[in-house]
Amino acid sequence: MCVVHSLSLCTRITLDLHSLNNEGTEGNQQQTRMVHIIDQHGQRAVVNAISGDMFKHILVEHLVPLLQNAGQPLSPGAAVYDADRINTHQAFVDFCEREVDYGQEQYAAIVLGKREQRKALESEIMSKMLTDCSLTDIAGTLVTRGRAVGRKSVVEFGWVVGIPQDGAGQPVTVTEQYFHVKYAAEGRGAAAGGETVAGKQAIFHRPASSGVYALICNLDVYRIGLNDITRQYVVDRANRQARAKALVHALASTLLKPTGAQRNTQNPHIVACEGVVAVSSTSLPAPTVSPLHDNYRAQVARAAAVLNEIRADGVMVRPFETLADGVEVLAEIARDLAVPEGTTHGT
Repeated sequence: MCVVHSLSLCTRITLDLHSLNNEGTEGNQQQTRMVHIIDQHGQRAVVNAISGDMFKHILVEHLVPLLQNAGQPLSPGAAVYDADRINTHQAFVDFCEREVDYGQEQYAAIVLGKREQRKALESEIMSKMLTDCSLTDIAGTLVTRGRAVGRKSVVEFGWVVGIPQDGAGQPVTVTEQYFHVKYAAEGRGAAAGGETVAGKQAIFHRPASSGVYALICNLDVYRIGLNDITRQYVVDRANRQARAKALVHALASTLLKPTGAQRNTQNPHIVACEGVVAVSSTSLPAPTVSPLHDNYRAQVARAAAVLNEIRADGVMVRPFETLADGVEVLAEIARDLAVPEGTTHGT
């Protein structure tokens, strides 16, 4: 078994003819999402990108059934992919808002010889979030029932950014607009013209992007089941381990099937995928270097070597050359994964 404290994934993935993330629509033209970046040569560039929010959504979509299969608890909202997760559960809302006597149930205590009423403490709300909903534990949420109690996500995605050009200065990531029209068996003239009639649609333009995209992701595995306020683990090790395995499997599924917008007719062609996975077994972080830089894998390996001089054998680096290899690396890590021991972080 290999103790996994944190895990990072840095990869270049080639996606052709996708439209996973768009800004919106102006008239009959859909606008793709573009971002401004500074490339590895210090030059400004404008490239197509897919937001980290979209990839977080993709991972959660894969994660929910994996958690269910692992026998982990899910709140009613999480089970149906509601973004509010445990916040939609009335029993949890009551727990947050209702005043309860000291000396009753979990509040069994008498202060200065008197019974007092109070609402649940923030740390108690946090513990209930983690124990009652494994998805809230991993993906996070913000409770705003009279006060703010935030559970920060264990998963962190950056923007998935198109690489602007190759070493020869040639464009690597491009976006084009394509003409579309809804087919109408009758009244085709009206459907293709300037009018829109019931059951028919006028012409429209939809973008499709192709290119090599830089993806970075970090998993703070040690935080699964950890109350961020008390710094105590409130989920036992066996269940934390089951959740961690499901999370790594969901990350592999995200590479295999990046769900998103308009997949019904623009399912992305995944042409290539190469990168590196780093795993840290100590409090030192698994290193991350943006694949926007050509030399990112060597930099990750060098950073890991430096960290291993601080804590011997603390960081393991696994490079891969193909999508199948990357999925195999993640599957092997999940198979041998062990979460940190102890009842508190760092023990």
